[in-house]
Amino acid sequence: MTLFCCKISGLRFWVICGALLVFTACQDNSSSVIDFGYESSSSLTLSLSNSSDQPSTPRKLDLSSSSSRVPVVYDKDPKFACSDSTKIFGEFTDARDGHVYKTVKIGDQVWMAENLEYNREKYTGESKYYYSWVDAVGGIAAGCSGDDGSVLYISDYVYKKHFVYDGVTFQNCPIARPARGLCPDGWRIPTTDDFQTLLDYAGGSKYAGKYLKSTTGWSGVGNGLDCFGFNALPSYSKDDPNGLFEDLHILTDEPKALYMSYENPFAYFTSVTTYEASGYVVRCIQGDGNYGLDLPIDRAENTYTGSFESFTDTRDGHVYKTVDIGGWVWMAENLSYGSKETYTYDEMINAPVTGCYLDILIWGDDYGMWNYCAAEYPIQGICPDGWHVPSSYEWRVLSAFVNGLSNATNFAEGAYTGPMLKSTSGWPDGKNGLDAYGFGAKPLEGKDQVRFWSSTNAATTWDWFGNVVLTIGADSARLKTDEINGSYEASVRCLKDDDSQKRTSSSPSDFSIKPDEPTTYSGEYGKFTDERDGNVYRTVDIDGTVWFADNLKYEVPDALSFCNCADTTSCDGRGRLYPWDVAKNACPAGWRLPSVEEANHLLMLAAQAKYDLGGFERTERFFKDTVGWKYKDGYNTFGFSAVPAGEMFYRFDSLSVIDEESCNVPKGYDELMLTGWSVSAGYWVDGENAKGEQAYLYINESGVSEFVSWYPTPPNTFKNYYRAISVRCVKD
Repeated sequence: MTLFCCKISGLRFWVICGALLVFTACQDNSSSVIDFGYESSSSLTLSLSNSSDQPSTPRKLDLSSSSSRVPVVYDKDPKFACSDSTKIFGEFTDARDGHVYKTVKIGDQVWMAENLEYNREKYTGESKYYYSWVDAVGGIAAGCSGDDGSVLYISDYVYKKHFVYDGVTFQNCPIARPARGLCPDGWRIPTTDDFQTLLDYAGGSKYAGKYLKSTTGWSGVGNGLDCFGFNALPSYSKDDPNGLFEDLHILTDEPKALYMSYENPFAYFTSVTTYEASGYVVRCIQGDGNYGLDLPIDRAENTYTGSFESFTDTRDGHVYKTVDIGGWVWMAENLSYGSKETYTYDEMINAPVTGCYLDILIWGDDYGMWNYCAAEYPIQGICPDGWHVPSSYEWRVLSAFVNGLSNATNFAEGAYTGPMLKSTSGWPDGKNGLDAYGFGAKPLEGKDQVRFWSSTNAATTWDWFGNVVLTIGADSARLKTDEINGSYEASVRCLKDDDSQKRTSSSPSDFSIKPDEPTTYSGEYGKFTDERDGNVYRTVDIDGTVWFADNLKYEVPDALSFCNCADTTSCDGRGRLYPWDVAKNACPAGWRLPSVEEANHLLMLAAQAKYDLGGFERTERFFKDTVGWKYKDGYNTFGFSAVPAGEMFYRFDSLSVIDEESCNVPKGYDELMLTGWSVSAGYWVDGENAKGEQAYLYINESGVSEFVSWYPTPPNTFKNYYRAISVRCVKD
């Protein structure tokens, strides 16, 4: 009998752990000088053998004292005092190649203070600091015996989607944990526990990036304080001619990485591909690690042969087969209430849930709270009384159990969870599963995947409303937040109610980084009266520079200007639009156009605000006024109060008379720019680049210049159309 320890923890991200004959929870050897009161559980032992040895009684996954470590969540930035005295450096020479690494002690851990460079040319050619997860963790000499006695390297399995099976035979070759991987003697690849200890010591996931990132090398405002000497630099990219990249992925001994970005101070875990290099680096931690792979494990004919129970849905009399998996009772068939095979979100959720779900789905911008609201589970949805739609946490529990893991902090992604849950028939191209626990997941006829709803919602990448859907495909299984629209449908598997399932979306294992709320300007505005025409303007001090908080309205005598695109018959509401040659002399005495440096400083302030809020907000919303925009109003964080006055395009005939003008877009170019009168705001800036192109600051519904842009004036690039935009004056 082969024994194998597997210990994982961390945030809600993907994990793969190999099939094992016996699993026991590893002792956590990492520690911190700060006691955060983590809980640990007794070990979980799960015996897996062939079908003739199936246990007669259900096995229970004990979740009452999970072995997963609960991440520390700081409500406020701990604001560490950073000085060289906090950094305890040393040196280590890698005997394999003579490379000398700087090391640093952080709490009770000793880390390399530089990324591993051993043998990287073998794996990555000319690119820098590039390893695939397989190369970094599995090692160059790690192998398992194949059926014919040949040695199979872990990459052979990975390139074959991690597994080889034909419906009755499944083989797996798991890595040894903790893994030494490519690290030298006395060092190893960090586990997620190792990294979580580091993050907790450095202020928690919400702030640790700020204190672990290097003080130089990151884009924009993304540099850190490097309080502890970890010196986390952004990865190098083989595709970028300058070599610099804006993000960092440090590999763990699971198919995960500790991720940091130039966009925010966060440090958290994310999944990684296992079969290619994608900008991943290695930081070794001091400690003993196992090298290579465990002994090969053959799993044969493990199809479920245990008993099924039945349940009758009193609503329609339909009888469902049910099965006990790890002490929780699942329907072993898809719900077919209403004679349907799949359901829309509205049909699945069935009823509003007070405080979290909207009564009616609104396809707009008012559901950002969904990612953080705490709904009490279980949520019945379309399931019959006594049953409910599984949450993402409950799908993780299922994946943990079939993988033999001792906790459900992560979803065990990929080629192992799928075969264990997939039916032994009905899948195309020989991709049938083992159905080791009687779950019997099967796609609809003609399909190669099956999707299951959860009762857990989250915002998608673009902040659209989404649901955390379990997708089991021909070669993988994963939890993924899919954007929901009216035509999106998925299957439903109901789970029997159990007291151990009651939890909220804000429970520790559902931990997510919640950014702070954006602020709206609450200061006072000044007032300036233009003696030339009596117009009164608000003024605002933004980090030492006094700006107009309204667009200029002055009609320069004997010069061309236009009313704004919101109302081409009146210039009162949003000011006038000026060609460059008029704009440069349009400000009143004591005021002028902003310089390139002043405009870029304004953008830098917005970039910093975005960074501090997690990088999830669009930069333009810090400038946009809180009302008046067609699609999404702003926060007006600095009092700039940008309004969508638009831009005028015009051209002259042979007699220098305007023969055509159009607000926002010249005719024939609608496909190049957004149309409609309330989509943009542009402001002239006093400066030219080396090509003589004029600087301007441009804001629209979908973005803002990350630096002051340059516009060829005159003429512009649209068939000799000229351009007129707004003016914001700054005080001399």
